[in-house]
Amino acid sequence: MAEIKNIIASLGLNEKNGLFFVEDSHWKTKTSFPNRVKRLIEYKIKPKAFFCFDNKPLLLFFENPSNKEKLYEAIWNFNESPIAIIIENNCVEIYNGFNFLKNEKALEKLGGIDKLNNFSYFELVTGKTWEQYAEPLNYKNRVDYYLLQNIDAARKILLYEQKLDSKIANALIGKVIFVRYLIDRKVKLCFEGISKYWTNEEFCILLNDPKKTKDFFDYLENSETGFNGDLFPLRDEEYIQIQPIHYSTIRRLLKGEDLDEMQPSLFEFYDFSIIPIEFISNVYELFIGKDNQEKEGAYYTPLFLVDYILKETIENKLNTQDGYECKVLDPACGSGIFLVETLRKIIEKYIASGVDVKSTEFKNEIKEITKRNIFGIDKDLNAVQVAIFSIYLTLLDYLDPPAIAEFKFPCLINENFFESDFFNEETEFNILFKDIKFDFIVGNPPWKGGGIGDLGSKYLKNRKKREKELSKKFDIAINNNEIAEGFVFRVSDFCSDKTQVALIIRSSSLYNLGYNKKHNSPFRQYWLEEFFIDRVFELAPVRHEVFEKSNDPAIAPAAILFYRYAKGVNTNNNIVNHITLKQSRFFSLFKIFTINRSDYKSVRQQKFKEFDWLWKVLVYGSYLDC
Repeated sequence: MAEIKNIIASLGLNEKNGLFFVEDSHWKTKTSFPNRVKRLIEYKIKPKAFFCFDNKPLLLFFENPSNKEKLYEAIWNFNESPIAIIIENNCVEIYNGFNFLKNEKALEKLGGIDKLNNFSYFELVTGKTWEQYAEPLNYKNRVDYYLLQNIDAARKILLYEQKLDSKIANALIGKVIFVRYLIDRKVKLCFEGISKYWTNEEFCILLNDPKKTKDFFDYLENSETGFNGDLFPLRDEEYIQIQPIHYSTIRRLLKGEDLDEMQPSLFEFYDFSIIPIEFISNVYELFIGKDNQEKEGAYYTPLFLVDYILKETIENKLNTQDGYECKVLDPACGSGIFLVETLRKIIEKYIASGVDVKSTEFKNEIKEITKRNIFGIDKDLNAVQVAIFSIYLTLLDYLDPPAIAEFKFPCLINENFFESDFFNEETEFNILFKDIKFDFIVGNPPWKGGGIGDLGSKYLKNRKKREKELSKKFDIAINNNEIAEGFVFRVSDFCSDKTQVALIIRSSSLYNLGYNKKHNSPFRQYWLEEFFIDRVFELAPVRHEVFEKSNDPAIAPAAILFYRYAKGVNTNNNIVNHITLKQSRFFSLFKIFTINRSDYKSVRQQKFKEFDWLWKVLVYGSYLDC
């Protein structure tokens, strides 16, 4: 231990600037990692120490590890730490935690003791380290990217070569991912009266028998023998369409065969007990497909944006209250990433109350927490199914394998999650949600000009008619039938006087020209008049970095709107905090926000009503430039 402490000290790292020794249990309370990350650091990765910056474990330190091959795999699957430093037999080896080399079965080596100074405290926090190693740390080497490419290759074969219906293919892949999760978590399953731990090889053998495979999936979903819930359900007539050739493709995927000559498979090295659940969000992007994504304007939401929004909303509330209740709606839930991370924060607040996490009470309460607090809507059934799946895996993340084997998923479809157009005022969620006092409404609604649709147009027409009697100063209106702008207004139907809203929309909604003689946007006129605008987080300068993993990285620039429904109260004196995120090396590589004082501006809401051009000026300038 003395040697590793000397190495760490030579780098200028200490417990005052972000270093933590795992043998000191205080690191769990001094960091704000999700429970999953804490569990993996303590029981799976097992470093001697780690260096944390902006709540990210950037450097892991190991001393004389017993099984380096398994350690390499675990660090890569962890997908949280770019650098691993191993001290062994008086030698120092520095590895790239984001790049696993298949042939060597090892992480990419970046150097030895001669390169150690490149990872000193000064080099790390000034960004010099990350500039020097930008290419090796490219996201295309990371586990989530490889996994998605491998799944995508299998899905394309199922759809385009073997002509399997996309809904069935998506459900089959989802079920297979769930089974691999159970295998890697070492959950004992009792299929056909035999209770045992399954292996990947045994599952591949099972896939040779279509009838037995269906029986296995039915067992997993059964309310008495299995996990219950809504786990990518398929009808008998849909199962019939899955032929041996389709199961053969799944077997090849699981065995790690290269399904795409341009992208080697690393499936044999994936560990679904470690891989972050967030990768399911990207699986959803595969399920919806690029063409349909462009048609619907539905784009995935990067986790760092989710983290930022939840930190400013849900996390603030939970940190300032004794209880752990926090009712949240995502009206365009997609893969459910906002709701998954919200559920995590609520459960971790519940754990902090001192409950025994191994008790029956805990197992039952986390299900009830979900039922009471987590709600989502999406018009795409694929999205609803993936969101529910993500919620289920999140619940299992808080249970030990023996408890998982006995756990029953809550039924969420048509109770908490709804397949529906958000603008449909006649579907059942309208009645249910009217009785719920939501604390927050968050999400990333579709971005599509002309995408408001018939139901959206009908909604705006009906609302305009209802508000005409109230002598509103401005009629409700949106630009170019932009569907996201419609969402901005529609959420107010489910707002109490305390509900806070945070939505990601196109930045252009803040500064495009309108259609009246004053050139003011009809959307902004109504929004500024009827809502308190608390914060605008402008992402236009970093548009390419924000969506670099999307199917369409050339997507329009984004902004995050934090606001509340004013319910008729005058909004003139409300203070709008406008923040612009600028480019930096930390943001490009790790999505860590570095914001200068000059990027913060506070402006009375009335000024935006009087000077519509302020929105554009504040992106790169300040109020003094006007």
